[in-house]
Amino acid sequence: MSSGRNGKEGGTGRRQFLRTTGAAALGASVVAAGSTGASPNNTNSNPRLELVGHTTLGPRDGANTHAAVNEDLDLAAVGSFVSVDPEVRIVDISDPTDPEMTGVVETGAGGDIRNSDIHPSEPYVFTANEGSVDEDGEGAGWAIVDASNKEDPELLGNYTVDGATSGTHNVQAFGDDYLITCGHGRGFVVFDISDPTAPEEVSDFQVGDHTVHAAHVRGDYAFLAHWGAGLWILDMTDPGDPDVVGSFDYRERQDDADVPLRACHHTVPHPSKDIVLIGEEVGGGEPGYKHIVEFDLDTGETELRSSFQFPQHANQPTGRQGFWWTGHFSDWGVGDQEDVVFSGDYKAGVQTFDVSDPADPRRIDQYMPTEGVGEVRREDPVRSDLLDNVPFTWGAESQLAGDSGRVYAADATTGFYVLELEGY
Repeated sequence: MSSGRNGKEGGTGRRQFLRTTGAAALGASVVAAGSTGASPNNTNSNPRLELVGHTTLGPRDGANTHAAVNEDLDLAAVGSFVSVDPEVRIVDISDPTDPEMTGVVETGAGGDIRNSDIHPSEPYVFTANEGSVDEDGEGAGWAIVDASNKEDPELLGNYTVDGATSGTHNVQAFGDDYLITCGHGRGFVVFDISDPTAPEEVSDFQVGDHTVHAAHVRGDYAFLAHWGAGLWILDMTDPGDPDVVGSFDYRERQDDADVPLRACHHTVPHPSKDIVLIGEEVGGGEPGYKHIVEFDLDTGETELRSSFQFPQHANQPTGRQGFWWTGHFSDWGVGDQEDVVFSGDYKAGVQTFDVSDPADPRRIDQYMPTEGVGEVRREDPVRSDLLDNVPFTWGAESQLAGDSGRVYAADATTGFYVLELEGY
């Protein structure tokens, strides 16, 4: 079983799973919005997301973005978005009931930080600095922050990607020595960061001109969210020469689904089963879906098991829809909750789904992160469409954070949350 972060793992258990469960007899199902179900562990229970701890991060300029968490280091990092230079907010989570923002550091060129990640064993924070680049390819890119001293974090460096057409949208640590970067116009680019002050590019991958929006890691494999090209799985045993071992290519697989396949935003593998959650981010019209895809790393075969859609959104601004109605970053749980999806769903807050039956996901509960809204609400009309509409939840992490089972989320306006799913 994966540790939930980026350590190496053997492939036997994962590969054997599909052989012993009859992978050939797969079929996609669509789950209607609003379906709910009790926990399979206790049919009389009523699982609930409960607040453990919260910090508003102060009345910050600009919105909060993704919260990356490493429980082993008692460290979280929250990015910034809208009308603020790229800065990352360092949070001490040693007391989960009282998380504390201890430091803020600017991370160099760019317009905002869309995503962050934390090294698996060292207090290094990686940030994706979105923004424009000039004709020489200089400008926004990605950065490394040393958070050894949480009260005084230090920018180690800001780096561009050669040939990039924009800043970096997503970063993901791979083991101790490598960093995956995505969303800069060059697809998927891997850097050797064994010397964090002098990173070196070692490989890249892209299908046609489709952007690679994000990557998630399990063991030696990277799962790529390739936007219009869907899911691609790479064997990263040799980070300098990634090898395609499977895909669920939207361009070829639309007939497998009873719903549109759009905007593959993130692809998060289950901690131990050979299934992957695909999350869409759809900017308008019908809200995006979440899809469960089963894969076989031996044969490269993939099958769509289900598609589900649970907007459950807050009231929308008059005449506006935009990204309000869709999901953003999601994660699986750990231990007895490893079949639970925790999803940061923008205006729907944090939602939870039971995927113990991949063909029939069931909605469990929803938490609307509105704590402290009166302290941090903005009145500036230039930014009010994002900052004055609460909630606006950027993502949720659980197994990506560690083994405790706690859930971590960041809301654009109201800050950083620690939650637990009780009664599952």
